[in-house]
Amino acid sequence: MNRRGARQLAARPRRLLLLTPLALLGLLGCASIIGLDEYTVRGSSGGSAGKGGGSAHGGASGNGGEAGSAFVPPVVGCDGETEFEPNPQIVRSCILRAGCDPTFAPLRTISTCVTYNTQAALAGESCNLPSTSCADFEACEHIGIAHDDLCGPQTTGTRCQGALAINCGNYQGDDRFFDCAALAGSCGTFSYDGVLFADCQLDVTPDSCAGLPNSDTQYFCHAGQGDTDDLRYYCWEGQAYGASCSSLASCVDAPDPSSGEGGASQVGNANCFFDTQSCNGEDSVSCNGEVATVCSSGSRFEYDCGSVGLSCGVTAHNGYCLAPGCNAADVDFVCRESCSENGSSLTFCYGGVPYTVDCKDYGFSQCSTGTDPDSAEPFAACRF
Repeated sequence: MNRRGARQLAARPRRLLLLTPLALLGLLGCASIIGLDEYTVRGSSGGSAGKGGGSAHGGASGNGGEAGSAFVPPVVGCDGETEFEPNPQIVRSCILRAGCDPTFAPLRTISTCVTYNTQAALAGESCNLPSTSCADFEACEHIGIAHDDLCGPQTTGTRCQGALAINCGNYQGDDRFFDCAALAGSCGTFSYDGVLFADCQLDVTPDSCAGLPNSDTQYFCHAGQGDTDDLRYYCWEGQAYGASCSSLASCVDAPDPSSGEGGASQVGNANCFFDTQSCNGEDSVSCNGEVATVCSSGSRFEYDCGSVGLSCGVTAHNGYCLAPGCNAADVDFVCRESCSENGSSLTFCYGGVPYTVDCKDYGFSQCSTGTDPDSAEPFAACRF
């Protein structure tokens, strides 16, 4: 079995909401139920919208973004002349969403998060809007990077520490923790090929793992009862591991990705889907002032371009929140995320315009780049 980690599984089936011409495509990284629960959007062609993990117990494990307010210089549009006013708090919260996520597989790029203010558009992610530090992100998402206080030389390694499932040295990338109490479970450990993992055990009674594969690559749904949330889980040695979909989402067996659009739902391919407003008719985009309304596969989304200093404009491509003088090509093809040569600065795309920040101003030590495995597009983020 390809084990990317007990939680990467439960915490990230790939792809989140990006915006395609009119559809939300997955721009997210993985996230499924536990931890950075990736939430798919019910009825959309793309994927998941995340809900993640954080912990009130994270303590020193999350201090990104605690630096003072970063200076926001004047920014001009693609015409090289017209200034517009960025939203510094949206910039900060999106940088934290990407930088404090231990998987380094952003639910969506910083460019998309900022340009469309997607956290405001998705109720399940709005708790991160006021975040000023990784501790705030952890409290919102219930997952975080385990720094030396949790995985340092003076600790005992992968373990359960109260409600925290702490993983040290068993993932590619950053060590991490999950707040199982906030994810509707309790901490448990298990071994795979002699390596210990910690994850959140779930009570899925009357459902069980009997007859289900011993695999962290197949997920199943447990319907919530009464006031309880739906659960999304995988099975390991007869025990269910996973997380709550939260009160803002439902667990649904999704089509096998290889079956193409309109494929039949497949048991073992469960995802958490945000409940959204519905719309009728063909996929479309329209502007009402500076708000872009997107109807995609029967789901309705509103992106407040004006809240981040941008204008709404309907184009033939993916862009509809645009900086002055920019067009869809600037958003889709011209502007790309990157790091400076010395690795200290991050450049992302703000409505089609390159926008550069110093990662240290947001509490991080460096800028790192990656490549999205689905789209092959580069992305960048501030990291520790």
